[in-house]
Amino acid sequence: MDLISNLLRTFHLNATVFERSRFCGSWRLDHPGRDQASFHLIVSGHCWLDPLDGSAPMRLDTGDLLVLPRDAPHRLSDRARAEQGGAPDRAALADTEAGGTGIICGYFVFDEGASNPVLDALPEYLLLRADEVDGAAALRAIVALLVDEASAELPGSDALVDRLSDALFIQVVRQYFHAHPDESALGAALSDPAVHRALECLHSEPARSWDLDTLAREAAISRSALVQRFSDTMGVAPMQYLQRWRLKLAHRLLSDGYTVTRACDHVGYRTEAGFSKAFKRQFGHGPGAVRRAGNSRRPGGERDAAG
Repeated sequence: MDLISNLLRTFHLNATVFERSRFCGSWRLDHPGRDQASFHLIVSGHCWLDPLDGSAPMRLDTGDLLVLPRDAPHRLSDRARAEQGGAPDRAALADTEAGGTGIICGYFVFDEGASNPVLDALPEYLLLRADEVDGAAALRAIVALLVDEASAELPGSDALVDRLSDALFIQVVRQYFHAHPDESALGAALSDPAVHRALECLHSEPARSWDLDTLAREAAISRSALVQRFSDTMGVAPMQYLQRWRLKLAHRLLSDGYTVTRACDHVGYRTEAGFSKAFKRQFGHGPGAVRRAGNSRRPGGERDAAG
């Protein structure tokens, strides 16, 4: 499995659309920030994005796609500075005669708790203008399908719109890393064949007893060169990265219902005591707390997830 797919599957990408409407007259939508990645697709008309941090508002036009990987607080409105405003006057997205600004908004939801390397690699605001969307065939096709389905209101459309939003996020990430390979550690890693290969090995087999010799052979590079290039790119040495990744993966498994013993074994720790100590050092609490929190969120409470 390729690295980006591995990361997205590990953290359970699950998009959900919460708005698909036309906004008419004087309106504003305040987004206080929910610690979840979000997006806004301008289907028709235009609006203004106010970052609420003192910086200048930004105009968004038909076809523009805005992704906020960390859902920074922001405001959308019909004016550059909308200090006041009541409830927006909404119309169905399919009601083209209503005019106004057609918008599709959603969240890219991932597992809670462990930081997500993909989101961490993206800028605070990721704006793709309409010409950039149109210039990428796959992204253009997904956006067209998303708009059609969001407007149709047919049986099953809610579920299909959400899954198309999953695909939308993957295409945005793919396009960003291709266009900006050196603006994040993950992007730089994808453009370095040796580091990329080392990461794929560590992510595909996290429980394997990796050492520098074995990993260097897989990456077709000397030990010293691997340590240097990996550290320069990712900010930590390969074995330190592996330890952090194992614990992030264990966090997700515990949230899914794995017992502490099974999660420990799954990510390659030899003793539960050593695993618990490392887990608490990285996250500030023990693995049992994560499992209990996961159980409380799931219908049926305590269970041991199938491995």
